[in-house]
Amino acid sequence: MTKTRICSIQAIGAILLACTALYLVPATAPLGAVLLTGYLGGAVAINLRQGTPLFSYQLVPVYVGIIAWAGLLLRRPALLESLFAARSAASPA
Repeated sequence: MTKTRICSIQAIGAILLACTALYLVPATAPLGAVLLTGYLGGAVAINLRQGTPLFSYQLVPVYVGIIAWAGLLLRRPALLESLFAARSAASPA
């Protein structure tokens, strides 16, 4: 491997570590979940580009994102309530 490739791999790992740390801290968990979702979306895009098998590689980041959001919503039920409150306020009555 070249030196620039090793540095980029380390930078990507550091970004993932920072997003995960934000997700683990209760005060910044929603921000961490949003950043992890974006990171995992990039993983899906790369897997699509490479043409990897659908259920064994391409959708694994989607599954991890669903688990991360489910864990966040189980820890903070008020987020789910506020999501539905915002949705009902936006819809015409």
